[in-house]
Amino acid sequence: MKKEDKKVNTYIFEYKMGYITFISLILFIIPVLLTWAYYKLSNTTLNINIIESSSLLDCIVICVLMFLWMILHEIIHGIAYHLNGAKNENITFGAALEKGVFYCKCGEFINKKNIIISLLSPFMIIGVITLIIGWLINSFLLIALSVINISGAAGDLAMFGFFIKQDNNLQFKELGDSTTFCLKTKDDLSTKKYLSVKLKKVVTDDKEITEEKAKKVTISKTSWLFFIFFGLIILIDAILAIFVK
Repeated sequence: MKKEDKKVNTYIFEYKMGYITFISLILFIIPVLLTWAYYKLSNTTLNINIIESSSLLDCIVICVLMFLWMILHEIIHGIAYHLNGAKNENITFGAALEKGVFYCKCGEFINKKNIIISLLSPFMIIGVITLIIGWLINSFLLIALSVINISGAAGDLAMFGFFIKQDNNLQFKELGDSTTFCLKTKDDLSTKKYLSVKLKKVVTDDKEITEEKAKKVTISKTSWLFFIFFGLIILIDAILAIFVK
């Protein structure tokens, strides 16, 4: 007699932001300590001249580069999603700085392999690899950008830890601003507890996970206000740098 297939269950989970913030702090400290150990053991000195300038504009440029690095992080997520089977029209990007996130959202169901590759790609490419390159070429800026990226990958690594334990045949889709996601699996997850995510609800109707087609890029009002304010600071400082001696 053929064994009856298990029922596919659908769940909505959300990140535990407090836990992810804690992991982010740990992931900031670890590469900083590794950098200190590298320079200590190699008996060389890290060139930090880039932050010795008294110019406010120089500091602002570094901050802008950090924001661009974080945007690159999300672009790499999107490329990984697409290369592993997701349709380009279902991959969207956004900023919700009031929640502390830039995000890349995959609005279609994808498999476990796709999720894991996408989660790890930015962490490895512009985190671990660029950190090592920064050590080798003695670039404070590249090291700083890499450390920021590694710390910012806390959610990705927490999710990797969650997904690696799940059914290989699961299906995953992100919702909203990607701080929540939908999971289809034959496993019963309704009573399980996780450090990085919490169950928001068990889905009984697919309408609960159906969203309108999103814009390719979505920026929250708070994020727009931040970008405008930051842009004005850059403009004012640039004017002062030109006309004030």
